[in-house]
Amino acid sequence: MDDPRQLADRLESAATAISVGAAALDGVRADPGQLGEDAAGRPGEIGRVLHAQWSAALSARTREAGRAGARLVEAAAGLRRATQAYAAADGAAHDRLRRRGA
Repeated sequence: MDDPRQLADRLESAATAISVGAAALDGVRADPGQLGEDAAGRPGEIGRVLHAQWSAALSARTREAGRAGARLVEAAAGLRRATQAYAAADGAAHDRLRRRGA
């Protein structure tokens, strides 16, 4: 089993990887014309609809990835706080037992 600090580090690494992936989504945006939105008539209409749906989906996935990364960072911080609180409580209990001569 991982040490809680190592787990927190892994959570932050995952958050970073998600952020990098979200940024990479911008690289797959369709340029105007790639989906035929500049074509005349019905093909152009379909191309414009496809481009709008593609752009909306990428934007939504980028936002979702950002939220997921933020949650992982929060989880890592919470794990670090819990680890510190546990260590402090353990140290205080150890000190109490030592003072009692146990």
